[in-house]
Amino acid sequence: MTLGIVSLVLVVAVGAGVGLVLRGGGSGGDVTDDGVTDPNTVVVKDEEIAKLIEGHSRALASGDAKAFTSIFDQENAALVRGQARVFANLRKMPLAEKSYQKLGRQGRAEDSFGRGVKFTQDVAFVHRFDGIDLRPVAEWYRWTIEKASPNAPLVVTKVAGAPPPISGEASKTVYYPGPWDIWPDIEVVKAGSSLVLARPQDAALARRVAPIVSAAATRNFAFWRKNGDQNAAVPSGFVVALVEGQAQLGKLFRTAKAEEAGVSIPMPSWQVGDDTVKVGGTRIVMDTTTEFFDNTQGIADISEHELAHSLIAGLDSAGFSFLGRAKWITEGFAEYMAGRDRPVTDDRRLPEGRAYLEGRLAMPFGGTLPDNVQWDYKGMTSTYYFMGHLAMRYIAEKYGERKLVEGVVAAYRASGDDSEAALFQVLGVTKANFERQWTAYVRARLA
Repeated sequence: MTLGIVSLVLVVAVGAGVGLVLRGGGSGGDVTDDGVTDPNTVVVKDEEIAKLIEGHSRALASGDAKAFTSIFDQENAALVRGQARVFANLRKMPLAEKSYQKLGRQGRAEDSFGRGVKFTQDVAFVHRFDGIDLRPVAEWYRWTIEKASPNAPLVVTKVAGAPPPISGEASKTVYYPGPWDIWPDIEVVKAGSSLVLARPQDAALARRVAPIVSAAATRNFAFWRKNGDQNAAVPSGFVVALVEGQAQLGKLFRTAKAEEAGVSIPMPSWQVGDDTVKVGGTRIVMDTTTEFFDNTQGIADISEHELAHSLIAGLDSAGFSFLGRAKWITEGFAEYMAGRDRPVTDDRRLPEGRAYLEGRLAMPFGGTLPDNVQWDYKGMTSTYYFMGHLAMRYIAEKYGERKLVEGVVAAYRASGDDSEAALFQVLGVTKANFERQWTAYVRARLA
């Protein structure tokens, strides 16, 4: 079983970019305010859309369920019922900020012959979990909107997730769906400064998991206070959602094929500008059907791993790169955080690490750190997690944990392609020399 983190280069860099480019804009002048004199012309004006979205925001903020659902097609009982559920779920969330903001639109929004118009409007649900998110973040919806006649109101006839503006992304939607969109109800369990979200049928499990998540956060924060930059942007809590199976894991805060046991999904800050915090928050999702949930230690391991990703996500530069940040650094650090107080011989990946050294796996051990190109080659991912973990252990033992954190943070703050160079510069060693020393360390530990 493997743990995972959504590619920060693809998700964060693209997400942060589109938040700046599309916010509040139209698409090619589909919606117009000028030149409409024929009373038979059906036209959708910018202020109509703005009024619709602003009213929706006010309804959510004020707790007016009737106003919230009034913008949806009242003849579509399933749609209205579903949005009433969204409203009820969102009202349970401890959100310090929440509003809907206009993005781009597509389709015919004007008709000179008196016929109704139909188009799609992308809308960002901008929100910030109180005491958890560093900055507001956004989930993207795609509303289908119709206007039947010149004086008719705008009616939302369909709600879905908006696709990313750049094709080929790992997720087919932009941080959609949230649990509030697809769960009939949400159990919200406090876990210290963090939250555990679960479906009602998993309420008992959520209550069992919450103190483990809280303890994992406490340990990670204590490590950071001892070894990290106290002025750096790190959260004081986390949002953790529990799902059953990889199908659900891939369809929460994203729409993608999931192969992990858990994932930390970084979300770009809604308003970036000159802000150095490019990642405003993360959403952790964990699959409760995996072996990690067989016992308390397993839950602690996956929690500390994913919380470690989320702890330093706000330090990501979100700079563009072709291959992304070196996974042996990102995953190795998370694995180190989960197992740093136990001997290597207790690691569940130890047998495959030894098999790797003995040449019994798809790839033989060649004394080099795994690169991102070969990371997922023929079932090698779990082994490469272990190699990254051993690299972090070696750094901690030789240079100290403060230097380990400094190097990992430097890798996050560099562009993905320069992450290794940034870490080795902090350590004052070349990659070749580091690999020679690390290879000897690995052989000695796994003998």
